Amino acid sequence: MDIFAIVLAIAVMLIGIAGTFVPVLPGIPIIFLAILGYGWYEGFNAISVRYIAIVGALALLSVLVDYIAGLWGAKKAGSSKLGMLGAGLGILVGIFFGPVGILVGPWFGALIGEYMFLHDLNRAVNVATGSVIGIFAGIAFKALIGIGMLISFLVVVL
Repeated sequence: MDIFAIVLAIAVMLIGIAGTFVPVLPGIPIIFLAILGYGWYEGFNAISVRYIAIVGALALLSVLVDYIAGLWGAKKAGSSKLGMLGAGLGILVGIFFGPVGILVGPWFGALIGEYMFLHDLNRAVNVATGSVIGIFAGIAFKALIGIGMLISFLVVVL
């Protein structure tokens, strides 16, 4: 057991977990690559191919759920395609304004897109709120998967 390699893998996984909250960083794929890298480094003795397959499947599932969650929240609130597009653009613009922008950007984007489509402010607010709830559900799911991957790595290697 090489403690330096384990600590490095854990540090990269913690960056990945932080990435589950920041849309610019592909958090779960970073965690998967840290596990894969550690497995390669140690010759796939502790980290088996089966374990890599399971963690890889979780990584794919988290990416899929993250994408679907935002759309689901918007659709559940009755969003138009313009509202969903606005939420997506709001995320991209919000990244440049830090954590507050990441929280507020998708809401304003969905609000503007939906208002342009419906010209009904109350309905646009409801749709924007639904979009953001879906986005946060996706973030929560990714964070849980990331923490679970980290814990499973610790159980396997320690």
